[in-house]
Amino acid sequence: MTRSFRSRQLAEHRHLFNSRQYPRGEVTIPGEIRERGGGKQKVAVIDLSQSGFKMHCMFLIPQDRTVFLTMQGLEPLEARIAWHSEDFYGCEFKRPLYQAVFEHVIRTYPMLRKA
Repeated sequence: MTRSFRSRQLAEHRHLFNSRQYPRGEVTIPGEIRERGGGKQKVAVIDLSQSGFKMHCMFLIPQDRTVFLTMQGLEPLEARIAWHSEDFYGCEFKRPLYQAVFEHVIRTYPMLRKA
């Protein structure tokens, strides 16, 4: 699949991230995701706001499924899969992150990729 096709697919969901009520930060955070009663899978969180996150993972999780995100130093965070396109997923936290927690995570895990 070409890069431009992926870009078009992600653009279809861009409105979900541009209409947020909370600011977001581009990050590169290694984490683990699991469904209820399931095993953990490694993911990369690449976008974070107080209300949710975008992640990259190599396995299929159905839309609207409840998942638990674990990042180093934080308790598991419950979220819902809002959308997915190929190996990118947009997730909404069950409870928004506190402002101080969000700011700490953004400072701790700045984006490592260069624009």
